[in-house]
Amino acid sequence: MLLEKTQGRSRACAVFGPIVSRINGPKFLPLFRPLAGNRKLRMPPFGGYLVLVAGWFFGFGLQTTLFPGVITFTLMESPERLSFAQAALTAPMALLLPFAGVLAERKDRRGIIFYFYLFAGLCTLVLAGLLMTGVLSYLNLVIFAALVGIAGGFVMPARDSAINPIVRISAKTRHGGIELQRAVVMASAVQFGAQIAGMAAGYFAAVTGPGPLFFMMGVGLVIGGLSAAFLPRLGSRRQNSTGHPMADLKEGLVSVLHSPVLMPMTAIMVAVGTFIVGGAFLVLIPILLRDAYHASYPELSSLMVTFWLGAFVANVLLVRFGHIERPGRALILAQGVTVLAVGAFAAPIPFWSLYALVFAWGLGAGIAISLSRSVVQEQAPADKLARVMSVYQLGLFGGMPAGILLMGPIVGAIGPRPAALIPMAGLGIVLLAISLFTPILSVRRGERLGLEAPDQADTGKDA
Repeated sequence: MLLEKTQGRSRACAVFGPIVSRINGPKFLPLFRPLAGNRKLRMPPFGGYLVLVAGWFFGFGLQTTLFPGVITFTLMESPERLSFAQAALTAPMALLLPFAGVLAERKDRRGIIFYFYLFAGLCTLVLAGLLMTGVLSYLNLVIFAALVGIAGGFVMPARDSAINPIVRISAKTRHGGIELQRAVVMASAVQFGAQIAGMAAGYFAAVTGPGPLFFMMGVGLVIGGLSAAFLPRLGSRRQNSTGHPMADLKEGLVSVLHSPVLMPMTAIMVAVGTFIVGGAFLVLIPILLRDAYHASYPELSSLMVTFWLGAFVANVLLVRFGHIERPGRALILAQGVTVLAVGAFAAPIPFWSLYALVFAWGLGAGIAISLSRSVVQEQAPADKLARVMSVYQLGLFGGMPAGILLMGPIVGAIGPRPAALIPMAGLGIVLLAISLFTPILSVRRGERLGLEAPDQADTGKDA
């Protein structure tokens, strides 16, 4: 068994080692370097960051409606086929996130964001062209999902770990500084707002067809990617690291496992990814709408908008009313709202009441997402931030394929309403165990438990 694991690591390094060592080479960045080196194209650091967040999540919002909608309402595929297609989107992220975290610390994050945003945008534009010329197949959608999942696996650690140095760089510019937790909450609000706009656009898929809307998604990704080239250099002293990529990856994993806060936070993300995002959000809701309420694109789109509108309102309130002194406690309470909301889907409630239920669920989710990100940002060592973020995100995106593949056959066998009790019970048990056996409820804002003092490794050096 040990030999097999060692061989597996060697094969992984053989694949990803050259990527880590060459991704910022001059031949790899022929388009990025001229743009990034033009000082006239500089943007306010935090403003530019918000643009690239909006570009990705506008596309993500459209995809959240269009992708399951095409499979469920247009192709009328089974729950099992829907779950397989959704897993094709999330599984590459789970496989790539650990290596992408190492890459984000060794190389210029802007180049990573730039190229993989453009890659996802071009894949989306190709799919849009196929759909608008009448070529629609389940296989095309699965291939698209896998390619966008690969891009997302590289983008997320680079983008999410970039906010910490951007906050420090902003404090040194004429545009003024911003406190980290507030910056995270504002970025989350932009994320939710962009997702809402994308999902709202998905409402018109029944009129325009999915092709033009996928085209709009591709354009948004390209715009977001271009904005990364106009940011100041997000440097790190680890860019000159010559250590083995697997050693870096191990350090990030050890930092999470040895932290009394990062470990339970990651465990919550595993449960949320498995039971809520994978099981309930990506599989249960589309099938429930189709089979129990005979709904289609407009209903799925409006319900998704309602959820993220709740998340957006929650973040606006967090920005307006200041800091949460005990973010761990608020996080557990917010996730408790998710438990109750998902369990309510098991009841034969009228369709109109789904909107109130989903809005409340979105309020809880918005608070939980923002607070969990700020806690992880505060607790992670600065010189391991991208790796810690990739491990944390791996909890979410590693759990999603498992939840998707588990929930699809269950929904097909017992129906969507009884199946809603499974994610409710799963997340509820995990939250109870973490509340009882970890110090998560006592964590205070800005307090670091069990880790060394923050490392000020990231710099604001211009390219």
